[in-house]
Amino acid sequence: MLFQALSGLIVAGLVSAAVPVVEPQGVVDLDGRPVNPLRVPAEARAHVLVFTTTDCPISNRYAPEITRLAAAYAARGVRFWVVYPVPGDTPEKIRAHVTQFGLDLPVARDTRAALVKYSGVSVTPEVAVIDGRGAVAYRGRVDDRYVDFGVDRPAPTVRDLDQALTHLLAGKPVEPKTTRAVGCILSDLLK
Repeated sequence: MLFQALSGLIVAGLVSAAVPVVEPQGVVDLDGRPVNPLRVPAEARAHVLVFTTTDCPISNRYAPEITRLAAAYAARGVRFWVVYPVPGDTPEKIRAHVTQFGLDLPVARDTRAALVKYSGVSVTPEVAVIDGRGAVAYRGRVDDRYVDFGVDRPAPTVRDLDQALTHLLAGKPVEPKTTRAVGCILSDLLK
């Protein structure tokens, strides 16, 4: 009886179901130590995983916007992580990349594509917002600046990641939960 009542409340959205935090295998920092960007500490509200590579031109063009958003949301309990899922992106290449593009953020090497699989990302740059329970609250583009590969606007008209974080922090449902990101296709790079 209690289980049915609790199940009904969860389905109705009145009580959140516990999401077990996944311990991704092969996710390490630049010194080879295991890290888990899916584990959002109690004092934080969310993590944003920004998937990138050292040689994706679209990802590189988003570095200033990622830096701006990370600074704008830091005081509100949102931590940004730069995730490098391509095995050829060595720690040396990554260190040079983050220096060149001013990405002064925590870095994770996703050496076995565990975060890629968990979040469902398929290109770089693509982001996944991980809520306090460890669930993916949003996955997709940063904004709509890139309409298609090779086709971009001078400025975005929709800032999807910004909107998703605003809704999440206000306790509102994140809609849409996914958007189509344009960039370098990960399946080609992960072979």
